[in-house]
Amino acid sequence: MPNRPFFAFHFQKHAKTPLYLQLFEQLQTAILRGAFLDGDQLISLREMKAISGCSLETVKKAYDQLAHHGWVEASQGKGYFLTAKTRELRTKERLPLTDIPLFSLADSIPVPGADLLRRLRTAFSECVDILSEQSSEKKLRRIRAAAAYSTHLNRRGIPCVPERLLLFNRSTSAFSFVVQQLMQKSDVVFIEEYHYPVFSAMLHQFGVTVKAIPIDSKGILIEALEEATAAACPQWLLINPHHHFPTGISYSRKRKERLINWAKKHGVAILENDHHGDLWFREPRLSLYQLADQEDDPPAVFSLHSFSKTLGRDVQLGALVLPSRLSGDERERLRQLVALTGAEPSLLILEAAAQLMDDPWFYEEYLPGRRSLFFASWQYLLQEQQRALPAHARILPIKGGLNAWIEWGELVPDAAEQEKQVIALLRKEGLELSGGHSFRLPVESADVRRPAVRFPFTALDKRELKYWLHRLGAGIYYTYRGSWHTKHTPSIPSNSRE
Repeated sequence: MPNRPFFAFHFQKHAKTPLYLQLFEQLQTAILRGAFLDGDQLISLREMKAISGCSLETVKKAYDQLAHHGWVEASQGKGYFLTAKTRELRTKERLPLTDIPLFSLADSIPVPGADLLRRLRTAFSECVDILSEQSSEKKLRRIRAAAAYSTHLNRRGIPCVPERLLLFNRSTSAFSFVVQQLMQKSDVVFIEEYHYPVFSAMLHQFGVTVKAIPIDSKGILIEALEEATAAACPQWLLINPHHHFPTGISYSRKRKERLINWAKKHGVAILENDHHGDLWFREPRLSLYQLADQEDDPPAVFSLHSFSKTLGRDVQLGALVLPSRLSGDERERLRQLVALTGAEPSLLILEAAAQLMDDPWFYEEYLPGRRSLFFASWQYLLQEQQRALPAHARILPIKGGLNAWIEWGELVPDAAEQEKQVIALLRKEGLELSGGHSFRLPVESADVRRPAVRFPFTALDKRELKYWLHRLGAGIYYTYRGSWHTKHTPSIPSNSRE
């Protein structure tokens, strides 16, 4: 088993340098760091294929380059072993394991599986002929795609009909559309205390007044919401009630009902953000949009949906479901504005993704399998936290998801400074994390609060998750005890997977 299996590869697939040479160059660095070695033997071609994501042929060519340059020598039927020259080089010039980040968990979007990629590739191939069709046929295709997406959202518990649906080239484009076309610069927008920083930045750039409302372990505080409303009644509430980003909180039905009643009472429009798409639940949850749809006199609720985590980052699709109270003329006006602003998704991507969503495999196998995988990782995280984290640290009690929000200590005025210390220590270890200060309004960063970090874990297997959770626990311990205790390092089992 390699001594240090946490080296991260970074490939430029569109660079002029062939992929096998990029792998060869990075393997030289990895060897000097002690990664991917079992004693003096380099891990097998198939193991490297799984770790690097490269094809077996690419790995073989990279290993052959190592042999050609005298780094390893091949032993028939046994594998690749370090040469005397390389062993001496490692002794004299061994690079520390703290030089570069070995893992970056800055993003929680899971990598699409091989089966999904194969089906998407087939769908794109079958749809490419639509590029030469007449405009009238393309318009019909968009209408049929909207129907497929509406069916998908209805399965999710969002009562949607094609007439209420606007499709965008990404969810951030949909949010930008709301900000620029539906909000006014004089508007006051309430958001949750911890929130998606990209959206808050866009609100500030537009020039609206943004007010963060405190949250507890169950979501936004209704009392704080009422108090802020008395001071300055908002026109909008931006909220993420299901597996909230970044804390992972899911609102109870009671709190959702109170939010709907508050919005009706004060005439506030709600923009419900569904950050994690389709991957974080086992059964469809009751959405604010659905609650509002059941009212006789509903408030205006918009539902913002992302497909990037469902299908893959580069399949850029977002959806905005319009309130039921909007007239047909207003819906058509907004639909035309989407087309004029160039925010519509590529017809090729739209058609291919819609074709995939019509495939029973997508609902019967793919999504349930992905959800089960994330749920199992989350259960393992909860199981391991008692051994990994100090007693004063906690993981918010979410049930599944793509992130973990880990808090520690008491309410303090220097929470951001404590976060920076922990993040700096983990960066030396090779892990990139985001602190709680990154998800709050800058003007409110001095508020008394608990230090926290966001810990996306979908990129990790159990061994890696265990290792980094223990190292995080050691970093948190350090902020209280003043020394970097290596005793928190977990034992790594000899087998490659637990």
